[in-house]
Amino acid sequence: MRYRPLALAALALAVLAPRASAQATAPPLAFDTFSLANGLRFIVHEDHSTPIVAVDVWYDVGSANEVAGRSGFAHLFEHMLFQETENLAAGEFKELIRAAGGTYNGTTNTDRTNYFETVPSNRLNLALWLEAERMARLRVTAENFAREREVVKEERRLRVDNQPYGITILTHDTLSADWPPYKHSVIGTMEDLDAAKPEDVLAFYRQFYVPNNATVVVAGDVTVPQVRELAEQYFGAIPRGLDPEPLPPMPPTPRTAGERRLTLEDKLANLPLYLAGYSIPPHGHRDTYTLELLASLFALGQSSRLYQRMVKEEKAALDVFAGLDSRFGPGRFLFGILPNQGVPIERIEQLVNEEIEKLKSRGITERELRKAKNQLRARVIMGRQNVMAKAEELHHYRSMHGNVMLINGDLQNYEAVTVGDVRQVAQRYLAAPNRTTIIATPAKAAAAASDAGAPSTK
Repeated sequence: MRYRPLALAALALAVLAPRASAQATAPPLAFDTFSLANGLRFIVHEDHSTPIVAVDVWYDVGSANEVAGRSGFAHLFEHMLFQETENLAAGEFKELIRAAGGTYNGTTNTDRTNYFETVPSNRLNLALWLEAERMARLRVTAENFAREREVVKEERRLRVDNQPYGITILTHDTLSADWPPYKHSVIGTMEDLDAAKPEDVLAFYRQFYVPNNATVVVAGDVTVPQVRELAEQYFGAIPRGLDPEPLPPMPPTPRTAGERRLTLEDKLANLPLYLAGYSIPPHGHRDTYTLELLASLFALGQSSRLYQRMVKEEKAALDVFAGLDSRFGPGRFLFGILPNQGVPIERIEQLVNEEIEKLKSRGITERELRKAKNQLRARVIMGRQNVMAKAEELHHYRSMHGNVMLINGDLQNYEAVTVGDVRQVAQRYLAAPNRTTIIATPAKAAAAASDAGAPSTK
C-alpha cells in the first residue's frame, strides 16, 4: 500500500466518503417510511442477513445554525448528549451499549449532527430507548458542561492546532466561504468555547433537539411493524418543538470577484502544501454529478491525470489529491499537493494549472470517463457492505437531495454525463476568479523567504 501523507489523507477522508447511489446491477435498497404525530420521521430498511441492527439519528442542525459568538457549539453539544439524562447517570449510556455488545458514536458537520449505534437485533429496544431518553430528558449541570467543554478544546488542539497543515485546512474552509453560515469552522474557536455557558446548552437543546427536526433510520434484522411499535412507545409522547428558523439565501456559484490567496507559516510542517479550492453549488445541484467524476479524472488512482504528470513523469509531487467538499450549501472542488523535497511550490502550482487548462481546452476521452464511472460504482458497492453504511446513505438522500427515493435511481444521472459535460463544467468552475489558494510554508522556508525579501502573509 502506498504511503499517503497525513494532510491529504485527512482531506480524502473528509470529502471522498461514498455519496452516490446504487449501481445498475445492484439490487435496490428497499425501505419504508413513516412519521409520528410529533413530526419525527422514520426510515426502515430490513436486512435479515445477520442478527444486527443500526440505529442512526440525524438532527438537522450543524455549525451552520450557530449564532455569532458561539462557534463550535453544535460540536460541543454533540459531546453533551453522551452525558446524563433524567434516567441515566454519567457514563451509563456507554456502559449499556457496550454491555449489549454494541458500538456507538456521534459526529457533527456544517449541516447535521448524527448519533448512531450498532447492536444485536434483539437489543433494538435498548438503542431506541436510549435515543428517546436523550432527545427528551437531557440533564445539563455545571460540572458535566465544564468537563465536556475541556474535552472539545483538547480535541481542537489535537486535530487542528497541533497537526501539520491543520490550521491551513481550517483557514481555507472559512476563507473560501461566501455564505454566512459557513464562515466559521465546525470545531469553533477557543474564545467562543470559553464564552459558552450551561444555559446556552439548554437553549440550543430546546431549539434544535426536537422530534420535528430529527430523522431516525433503522437498518438491519428488524421489521417495519416492530420499529413502528417501539417508535410510538418511546418517542410518541415527546412534544413537537418550534420549527427552526430558515437559513439565509445562498450566494451564486461560481464566484466571479477574483482569487483569494494567502500564505501561512506552518511550524509543524516539513514540506509546503499547495491547497486550492473552487467554489461549487450545493450538493443537490445537477452539476455535482459531473464534478464528482471530474475529481476522479484528476487524481483518483495512479492512472489519473495529476498522478501521472506530477508524481510519475515530473517526479515533482509526493502525493496529489482532488475531491469535492460537497454540502447542503455551497461547497468546494479541492486540489491538495505535497511537493517532493526541493521542488518549489511555484512549480507545483504551475503543473496543476497546466493540467486544468489542458482539460478545459482539449477535453477528455470516452475511456477516461468510463473509468471514472466504474470507480464511482465500485465505491458505492463497497460502501454498502454493512447496515450502518446503508443507514447513512438513506439519510444522505433524505437530507441532501430531499428525496430518499433517489437512492435507487440516481446512477442514471452519473451515466448520463458526457465528455462534453465534463469539459463544460470544468470551464464553468475551474476558473481563477472562482479560486481560493493557500500555500502552507514550513517555518524554516518562511524564514528564508523573509530574509530574501519575499513577502509572506501570516
